[in-house]
Amino acid sequence: MADLAFLIGKRIREIRKRKGLRQEDVEALGISTRYFQKIETGRANVTLKTLEKIASALEINPTELFIFPLDLSPEADRLVAMITEFIKNDDERITKKLNILIREILM
Repeated sequence: MADLAFLIGKRIREIRKRKGLRQEDVEALGISTRYFQKIETGRANVTLKTLEKIASALEINPTELFIFPLDLSPEADRLVAMITEFIKNDDERITKKLNILIREILM
């Protein structure tokens, strides 16, 4: 298994890019770009307080930093991300349809 600092850094980078943010955008939180680069590459031991700041800047719940992609394939990771977003939106209709679709595929 990969180093936890590397996995968290990779996850931060993925979310940051998905949101269209630059590394420089986190400087407003008191995190230098250089330090942030080290975090994203897994070369820094980051504190929980810093992770909270980063999560706030990314407008996510800090627990999302610990949800790691399956790395099966880029397509599979995108599919997992899409399904996760549908579930997060708490749309009961879509969740029921996804449940039926997945059961049909697996049976």
